Amino acid sequence: MASSYLLTGSYSSEKEPGIKLWEFEDTTGELTELMGIAGIERPSFIAVHPNGTSFVAASEVGNGELVSYWIQPAARKIVEINRQSSNGDHPAHVTIDETGQWLLTVTYSGATVNVYPLHADGAIGELAASVKHEGSGPNLDRQDAAHPHSVIQVPGENLFLVSDLGTDTISTYKLDANTGTLTLKYKVKTEAGAGPRHLSFHPEKPLVYSLNEINSTLLVYKISQDGQLEFLQLLPLVPDSYTGENTSAEITVSSDGLFVYASNRGHDSIASFAVQENGTLENIGLTSSGGEGPRHFTLIPGNVWMVVANENSHTLVVLKIVGSGAPCAVENTIQTTAPVCVKVIK
Repeated sequence: MASSYLLTGSYSSEKEPGIKLWEFEDTTGELTELMGIAGIERPSFIAVHPNGTSFVAASEVGNGELVSYWIQPAARKIVEINRQSSNGDHPAHVTIDETGQWLLTVTYSGATVNVYPLHADGAIGELAASVKHEGSGPNLDRQDAAHPHSVIQVPGENLFLVSDLGTDTISTYKLDANTGTLTLKYKVKTEAGAGPRHLSFHPEKPLVYSLNEINSTLLVYKISQDGQLEFLQLLPLVPDSYTGENTSAEITVSSDGLFVYASNRGHDSIASFAVQENGTLENIGLTSSGGEGPRHFTLIPGNVWMVVANENSHTLVVLKIVGSGAPCAVENTIQTTAPVCVKVIK
């Protein structure tokens, strides 16, 4: 039987095994915990190296850290390599570029976008470059200052999009592959108070699907070869009839480019959309996330299964995706402390 390996991060204490290794059985949807590693506080977001032999986790605390690990899933081994300061409070997202030579991060409270070299053994080098975001938005509780929430590479390009929840902007930066320096190329504004958080690229078409956390909407953009975004569509992620509180969290495109999924915390659902020929989306419907506070999720290769990290119910939930493209049946539920990120090891 074929299986995949997964890593999860969490909002656990330093004394708990906050990073866990799992085996996922592709035929049955069974999820089995193999091991965990402690020694890092609130290891929220994880980036897996393209070669699959190392990864980096962000310790999302004030004056946070970035921690690199060597991993051998089949042997159930995870070994810490080294640590670096996150150059700002609450590092919320980490990305390793396609070459495996650079680590890019954002600090939510520090409002910095940072670049570090990655050595051949997976160790994180000294800070190579940093950009500081400034500004604010109309939501006084959430947008008192700039809050960059993610940095994600444009596939096949030395370009990175940074979603800033605090300033309602998505910025395109060019990375100098020799020095790590970032150069701002473009910046687009979302709706005021939208709160852009995460985004995902279509695997074949020049399209970007961007999730807004605060107003629970999804934006579709066309992206040029040099990283400029052009608005195509705006969609709600929760029904008009829903009157409770909600913050949207994660978005991803299926590897075949046919579907887009987004998670809602409060409504506790997965929104599903079908990709049309021109790249715009048609709403398929909403499915329960199988728990409370779905902060993150991932699709298992093959697009038959989705694993959801429900932070508030302390559960990982396996959802099966049916022919319509929507995740439906809850196949498996595992208890684990405050999971907030789930990644497939390539």
